[in-house]
Amino acid sequence: MPFSLPYVAVIDVGHGNSTVLRDTSETIIVDCGARGSGLLEFLKKEGIQKINSVFLSHADQDHIGGLVTLLSCNEFVIESVYVNSDSSKGTAMWDDLAYELSQLNANGKMKYQVGITNGLGTLRWNSISLNVVGPTGYLTSKGVGSTDRQGRTITSNSISASFQIVWKERVIGFLAGDIDQVGLDDLVDHKIKFASPLLVFPHHGGNNEGYDNVSFAKQLCELTNPEIVIFSMGRNKHDNPRPEVVGAVRNVVKGVRVSCTQLSKNCAKILPSISSPHLLDLFSRGKEKNECCSGTFLIKLGDDIEYLPEINSHKEFIAKFTTTPLCT
Repeated sequence: MPFSLPYVAVIDVGHGNSTVLRDTSETIIVDCGARGSGLLEFLKKEGIQKINSVFLSHADQDHIGGLVTLLSCNEFVIESVYVNSDSSKGTAMWDDLAYELSQLNANGKMKYQVGITNGLGTLRWNSISLNVVGPTGYLTSKGVGSTDRQGRTITSNSISASFQIVWKERVIGFLAGDIDQVGLDDLVDHKIKFASPLLVFPHHGGNNEGYDNVSFAKQLCELTNPEIVIFSMGRNKHDNPRPEVVGAVRNVVKGVRVSCTQLSKNCAKILPSISSPHLLDLFSRGKEKNECCSGTFLIKLGDDIEYLPEINSHKEFIAKFTTTPLCT
């Protein structure tokens, strides 16, 4: 049964990112997870057939692959797709996706726009909006493979798009994409503000491309000042989130709620033998093998905004099934 509207769902797609924003009549997706059925299964379970806009923060496969799956099944109406170009991506998936999107645009079946920068400002759908926080026009115009003013290499992560989610003029979340130290410093240099009560942390809590993980996490949390930090991660990929990253988050924001979509091996070597009742009745990739921690995380929108799963039942799960929890 579809969940009551409106809401924002940070989907458990395993190793990857995908967030679905649903108003009473609109559906917006930011990133689509890796190739496979994760996003597809979520949309089908929720009875979604029309998607107003898709934003791909950058060209990494764990952010774009799910869109390939949606296009290939030919079961959805997608009105528009926004991406940032990336000449450094030589993958067949990126090439095929870019070609398919351009063909759909040429045939009048979809709007395909290349170029996500904060110059787009605020994009609105009824009562839900996205503030495009970054990248700046400066980094985007310099391009991947170039260098910034400090001589540091600009990568696809440097120009990863990031967004504030706004509902009825109230900021409720910050989607950081896979912003790196170069991109973050550029936002600071341009005096861009992006404080938010909820932060979806970049890189799944993993390494930050040669930059110091702890100082990056501290800087990002000081700028966002979140009450909740979500790590969208897969249990069996890259040993995320890294303990020093979670530690830095907790040191900067006292009392912060840390929530991982799946159960990190850093917290529990052995999986629960049964599924937990704290999980929501929404698709989560980890449910099949009891790999969820929070599973799909939901922001339920209304007069009072709820962050689900409910914190006390989630804490009970953590206390029962983890031996070395990073979040407490």
